[in-house]
Amino acid sequence: MKKSMSSIFIYPHQFKFVGILLIILALITFLYRIVTYDIVDLTGASLPVASGLALIFFSKDKDFDERIIYLKFKSLAIGVPGAAIIVMLINYYYNFNGYSVETNSWYSISAFEYLTIALGMALGCYYYFKVKA
Repeated sequence: MKKSMSSIFIYPHQFKFVGILLIILALITFLYRIVTYDIVDLTGASLPVASGLALIFFSKDKDFDERIIYLKFKSLAIGVPGAAIIVMLINYYYNFNGYSVETNSWYSISAFEYLTIALGMALGCYYYFKVKA
């Protein structure tokens, strides 16, 4: 049985608000940790932000048609490789400018941070394409 492309976007429109709520709560928690404990924890904040961005991106729009599906896939095609390039540049910068032989310390971006960058870029591209079209 052949599935249609619209079945990929499985979340109803109301899940966008759940995604926005997750992002707001993650930002509040991130700022609370900075102010209270003086800890900058991007990895801890990236899980709820990535989850919220996924809910926002993969939920259906009110005006859901083939053009929306095309714009979302086009923006994913830009966001995923773009985020991979950004992650490689960040890893290269931190690992080869600050690498210490004595401590043998390497910095690497987590998968949730990568997903946050990729979905953030994809959402930005999607809304840009939607306004432009």
